[in-house]
Amino acid sequence: MSSTGVGVVLALTAGLGLAALPPAAAGGPALSDNPLEGRLLFESKGCHQCHGLAGSGAAIGPNLGEGRFSGSFLDLGAALWDHVPGMRVAFEAAGMEWPTLTPDEAGRLIGFLYFIDYLGRPGDARAGEEVFAARGCAACHTLGEGRRKVGPDLSELRRFASPLFIAQSIWNHGPSMLESMRALDVRPPTFEQGDLADLSAFIRQRARPGPQERVLLAPGNPNVGRELFRTQGCAACHGDGGRGGTGGPDLTRVGLQRSAEGIAGTMWNHALAMSEVMAQRGIGWPEFTTSELADVVAFLYFLPFADPPGDPARGERVFTTRSCAGCHGGGSAAREGPDLAGTDAASSPEALVAAMWSHAPVMSEAILAEGRPWPLLTGEDLRDLLAFLGKQAKEEPATPTGGR
Repeated sequence: MSSTGVGVVLALTAGLGLAALPPAAAGGPALSDNPLEGRLLFESKGCHQCHGLAGSGAAIGPNLGEGRFSGSFLDLGAALWDHVPGMRVAFEAAGMEWPTLTPDEAGRLIGFLYFIDYLGRPGDARAGEEVFAARGCAACHTLGEGRRKVGPDLSELRRFASPLFIAQSIWNHGPSMLESMRALDVRPPTFEQGDLADLSAFIRQRARPGPQERVLLAPGNPNVGRELFRTQGCAACHGDGGRGGTGGPDLTRVGLQRSAEGIAGTMWNHALAMSEVMAQRGIGWPEFTTSELADVVAFLYFLPFADPPGDPARGERVFTTRSCAGCHGGGSAAREGPDLAGTDAASSPEALVAAMWSHAPVMSEAILAEGRPWPLLTGEDLRDLLAFLGKQAKEEPATPTGGR
């Protein structure tokens, strides 16, 4: 994401409050209706004093964005944990207090960092002109010159038309466009990452002059998108939550974490095959209004964010080999830290990350004082560890809250 994209983040999130999180989707952390509002936590917790966002802002720590935060929630939580020693040094050198996180805050903050690349890069009008020619758009559409063709004159589109606005227009006219292309013996175009952003920039540049209303498009709402995925018939082939069904692939496994326009382009690339399957099954072509396509795309974008279940047996090995057992655990042996089984820390991925982060200064002092290396963890390690602690909680009496 460029500095322009960062400006969009600031505009979309300015003045927003931190509303209550909706219930978590099955298999994943709770998602905010507006994932960009996590930017407020990014600032209030002091993250912006060391980290810029994709080319803009402070540069003490690594610049975030542009694919830096990919993977599941616990993959990102593990990345934060692995960098605790270096961040502690930076915090102490700057005289900053270590910020604590609640589970809700951990979910919002990591969700925001994951969502940054959703905005993508600004389009390039010159590259968009090449896309317009190479994808055969001129066979059906004009841009303010000459006689109208089969399709509408695209210069009549509004200047504020975003890549998702263009994508939604293309998608909604999919059946008629595919029929016209068959009649003209024109191959349906496919779009690569960035094509729709470039195409929309080119169309905006060529739009007819005149008064334009000021419009600020909101980011997609992944929770609304999940419901639209069901009501628009997508789940009929791809299964509830996009995790595979009858005839459609498991969308959690096809690498959909890319920019919004990239996901929309991927949807269109499969439009012909999908239209044939839907016709066979008697499913109507889904049409989207207002921000509905953005909502569905946001839902698809977050599919890889959910963590699969961990393995408690592997988690027990992690607990032992990564020095967790040296301070935590049950039994009569003296421990420096609390027994984690049955505490809030073991209740959810967000709670585990929040507890580890908030208590990182105390834990680092204990670990480093004994000359032990900082225990590096992967997302798989945290998934397995959470499964192990959850199993322990079921087998042992619950203990008072001590993991937050």
